[in-house]
Amino acid sequence: MAEPISVAIPIAPKVDLTGLPDKFSGQFFKRWQQRMKIWLTMKGLLTVIQVTRPEPTDTDPKTAEIAQWTERDQIGRGAILSALSNTLFDVYCSDSYTAKSLWDELDRKYNTEEQGLEKYSVSKFMRYQMVEDRSVAEQTHEIINLEHALADAEMKLPEKFLVMSIVDKFPKSWENFGMTLKHQKGRLSLDDLMIAISIEEEHRNQTHKMPVEHQSRANLIIRE
Repeated sequence: MAEPISVAIPIAPKVDLTGLPDKFSGQFFKRWQQRMKIWLTMKGLLTVIQVTRPEPTDTDPKTAEIAQWTERDQIGRGAILSALSNTLFDVYCSDSYTAKSLWDELDRKYNTEEQGLEKYSVSKFMRYQMVEDRSVAEQTHEIINLEHALADAEMKLPEKFLVMSIVDKFPKSWENFGMTLKHQKGRLSLDDLMIAISIEEEHRNQTHKMPVEHQSRANLIIRE
């Protein structure tokens, strides 16, 4: 009876996915991209998004080198796919992608889209002007959210510039209050500005609720 033939079955290396960035779903690509680069670097896999497959030649088949590249490429590609949302995983899970080509395709698509969003965010921030019939505090939060979008695009504004920009965007009825803030001695932080706006808005709301004769008396007291 013939002896059974022993066949060695290669075991895929186990990769610890601890610390993998939150799944990318189509927004804030640059942030995800940088975190993914850090993760790949920590795992010694950064070259999988930098180096293409070695090409054999007639004199050098590079069998061992190609085998090593293939193993690392599968690990890197699997890690990148694991850091995508389910929707994007379904789009990019094709075996036709290597780790590098998958990385390059994501960069081509989402970096280009983000550049358009960056320009839109800058324009929206610059053009934003508060209106009279809405809460100034709420509109201030909207401006701060626009600044957060700029910060995500590596265009973070200095706090002093942001504070003065918000003051300049006050509605017309707040112009005198804005001038008072501008002439205030000492540095006005963003937190200080938010507190001042909340107090001023509360005061205005209470004044509007007063009977007319009480408003007149309150104005007289302020002038005195």
